[in-house]
Amino acid sequence: MSRTIISTDSPADVPPALCERYGIRVIGLHVALGDKSFTDGVDIGPDDLYAYYRATGALPKTSAVSIAEYRDFFCALTADGADVVHVAFSSRLSATYQNACLAAGEVGRVHVVDSKSLTTGIALLCIYAAELAEAGKDANTIVHELEYRREKAVTTFLLDKLEFLRKGGRCSALTALGANVLGIKPQIVMRDGALTVGKKYRGRLETCQLQYVRDLLAEYEGRIDLSRCFLSHTAGVSDEQLRALQREVQRHAKFREVFVSTVGCTITAHCGERTFTLEFLCK
Repeated sequence: MSRTIISTDSPADVPPALCERYGIRVIGLHVALGDKSFTDGVDIGPDDLYAYYRATGALPKTSAVSIAEYRDFFCALTADGADVVHVAFSSRLSATYQNACLAAGEVGRVHVVDSKSLTTGIALLCIYAAELAEAGKDANTIVHELEYRREKAVTTFLLDKLEFLRKGGRCSALTALGANVLGIKPQIVMRDGALTVGKKYRGRLETCQLQYVRDLLAEYEGRIDLSRCFLSHTAGVSDEQLRALQREVQRHAKFREVFVSTVGCTITAHCGERTFTLEFLCK
């Protein structure tokens, strides 16, 4: 039986230690700062984006992996006869899925799954797929299980401000102004591969983050897969607050593993500083 390699796109934000632990391979999207192009997670990180924004007032731009780049990536992974299951960034947010499918058709032995998710929601699916591969499941079985499991991913995040979303064209200036004036911290929810607005919180950010955790875990109480969860964030969330959030999560749901991680360039470019997300799978 051929071995199966799990791969994904950089917006999955799989921490390097977990990539090594589970053998997950990652290909980076592109990030443009003015006329200079970089590869997410390779030669650019979130701190570079903030520095560029502070210096220019302009947002970085992200773009999909090309078909040719996917083809080279998949060829290298399948060179020794392995199958590949590629867990792609949501098809409704990027051309990555379409490009990966076209490249997979040329290479063969590559199965592309639309995660319908982003950031560590994808990471959870990748880890699940890697565990199936380690258990000896073939690529077709893993794809089938992922297509079921992706509907169980709870992917939401809480924003501090709408500045980056507004400048990126994801919300109107009027909406952003109203939210900022009123001190609203919006919850963004991933539904069927697209982003929608969920609950709206008001008050001190740290208090809103704790309430967001309580509300989310209460909403899914009794249905949560307690294997693992991710507490992920952009810059500006203090270590002290992360410890408080982790305690709050464990108070309401006894996850066996809680991963705390920093998200990469794609989420940073669209959400800005002090964004926080709690992500898990349901049973």
